Amino acid sequence: MIHAITPYVSVLAQALPAPNPTLDWLYQFSANLSNLTTQNGGALTQLGMAELSFVSLMVLVGIVINMNVSTMALTLHRQPMHIGDLVQFLLRLIFCLLLENYWNNPLPGASFGFSHMFSFFAQQIVQALDNNSLSTLQNLIATAGQNTAMPTLIAPMKIVCYVLVQIDLAVISAIIFLVTASGYIFYGVTALFGPVFIPLYMTKTFRGKFLHFVDVLLSFAMIRAVATAFIFVWSGFLNGFIQQTFNNDYSLEKWLANLIPVSAVMLAFDLNMLFVPAITQTIFGGGAGLASKAEEQFSRLAILAGRGA
Repeated sequence: MIHAITPYVSVLAQALPAPNPTLDWLYQFSANLSNLTTQNGGALTQLGMAELSFVSLMVLVGIVINMNVSTMALTLHRQPMHIGDLVQFLLRLIFCLLLENYWNNPLPGASFGFSHMFSFFAQQIVQALDNNSLSTLQNLIATAGQNTAMPTLIAPMKIVCYVLVQIDLAVISAIIFLVTASGYIFYGVTALFGPVFIPLYMTKTFRGKFLHFVDVLLSFAMIRAVATAFIFVWSGFLNGFIQQTFNNDYSLEKWLANLIPVSAVMLAFDLNMLFVPAITQTIFGGGAGLASKAEEQFSRLAILAGRGA
């Protein structure tokens, strides 16, 4: 039975994004997602402008009513209208109009709008750490998987070892893709609702919801940066560990001799990557921890798949 599922495990490992030292495939993925959200990012702009007009009118009416009520003789606390209230209203209105107009459209002198500002900063952090660490780690995992030869049917222990190795390598690649790609997906989806939340900044009651939206958008953008920090540290360690352990000899005999320590190191890496959304939420706040739900479901599926093997 184990020998029967071995080809499927190999196909699964090969189906994952192939590494290329000269191509940051996750950056290409994020670029495609950015293009998609840019093309469709203005879907709620008209609704946002209509909402801004309505909210601004209500706020202005509230200011006028407060001015009239405060000058009534029966009012216990007279609070006359100040010119500063109107100036503050106009400044907030201008701020919201700028956000609405440049949420999806590029800012003057820039190639991105407000919706991609946090994503741009996150990409700069990634490049400052090491833009090639992900490709290096992916290349290391792919090399180990490709150079591990499939055993024959008369060697059951080697078959079990081969299946476990392929599953471990496939799970590592899948977790790397899941954690980093989920940040892009959640960021792109959240950014679409920006025009709806911007008018809430005009009101004192709902201003906190707009600030919370910005906080969530920042945390989703920084998932990629925190994941890169983990990969930056782990890639150097794993590269040295694999090279010293195998020395380019990925035979099944070598895997059997080092299966326990290698599996322990890979498990530690997987657990670290699964905690990236939660750590991002701890550092930057917001709702990045929601992304950990997908990783929890994936880890459960991986455990079930391992038991079934």
